[in-house]
Amino acid sequence: MEKRLGKGLGSLLGAGSDSSQEKKSASAPSQEIPLDEIRPNPRQPRQHMDPEALEELRVSIQQHGVLQPVVVRRVGSHYELILGERRCRASRMAGRKTIPAVVREDVDDDRMLELALVENVQRSDLDALERAQAFQALMRDLGLTQEQVADRVGLKRATIANHLRLLDLPPKAQEALSKGLITMGHARALAGLESRKEVLDLVALIVKKDLSVRAVEDLVRRKAQAQKPSEERPARAPWEVDLEGRLRERLGTRVSLQNAKGYRGTITLHYHSREELDRLCDVLAPRELLR
Repeated sequence: MEKRLGKGLGSLLGAGSDSSQEKKSASAPSQEIPLDEIRPNPRQPRQHMDPEALEELRVSIQQHGVLQPVVVRRVGSHYELILGERRCRASRMAGRKTIPAVVREDVDDDRMLELALVENVQRSDLDALERAQAFQALMRDLGLTQEQVADRVGLKRATIANHLRLLDLPPKAQEALSKGLITMGHARALAGLESRKEVLDLVALIVKKDLSVRAVEDLVRRKAQAQKPSEERPARAPWEVDLEGRLRERLGTRVSLQNAKGYRGTITLHYHSREELDRLCDVLAPRELLR
């Protein structure tokens, strides 16, 4: 992560810039609430939990109790979980009937999604694909731009864009990422391929030969070059490859740089939605600079 996470969480809950929901909960009064009266957060972005980590938490809770209260809101005759899904699950596994909880009265549906996302991002509980899906949910459900999502979760906008590109990968490639067969770096390189078949073939090759991210990036680059007429494929200078990579990182999208003799050429930016096009325009040509 480029910088410490949690900026959005603190501001959302009215805490200081260095505070988190956990610190605020620690100082707020808690009460024992029956676990049977707590329903899960319907907007919980995390889909999978590490069974071993959950078992370790269960053992800890059996030995020491729940050291940090969960956070809930009241909905009718029951409570709805805002933060603390792992603690609730592990407490049930440990045979507890109640759990210490802080009841919040000022959290609406939209804020629940933000809180659940930021808490999990803070704890690194989401894998790359789950994080991408959560970012997409923020944009879809709350009408946020990539820049606004970045501000909420305390990340660079390019990081948000790079995660969202993972959602364009074929389902089997996404599954490989979720299972840890390929890394985020591999997936980002694969997103530079147009052909779904090429993506899946390369995923199989990564798994079979344990290819490094750099090796995959080189393969993707060669495949892209091979698709052009031979007269358009001069040997590339190291600075061209480096600059193309820097542009890709800065803009958060696939970039193709073609340099000819005399430093004449083209830089092509790729986008896959109206929102991404608008975002690139805002980065390259902000409206306020044109006035």
